[in-house]
Amino acid sequence: MALPPAGRGGPDPAPRARRRRRDPLALWMCGLAALGSARAWLHLVRDGDTGNPAGWIWLGGSLLLAVIGVVLLVRDRGPSMAP
Repeated sequence: MALPPAGRGGPDPAPRARRRRRDPLALWMCGLAALGSARAWLHLVRDGDTGNPAGWIWLGGSLLLAVIGVVLLVRDRGPSMAP
């Protein structure tokens, strides 16, 4: 049984193209979150003072980036990616 030529009822390449664009963005966000978390940790434990608001804001932003990155990765790996 022959496969139909591309563009004539064949599989739509659009979902794969979207996944290729989101994966690097999600990994980039997760990488920035890891770097930001390390920076926030160093900022918070410097001089033994954890009451500095700048460190907590930095940590919150890093956690937000991590959540967005993970959501993008999980959404692309969902069950809709059937062969």
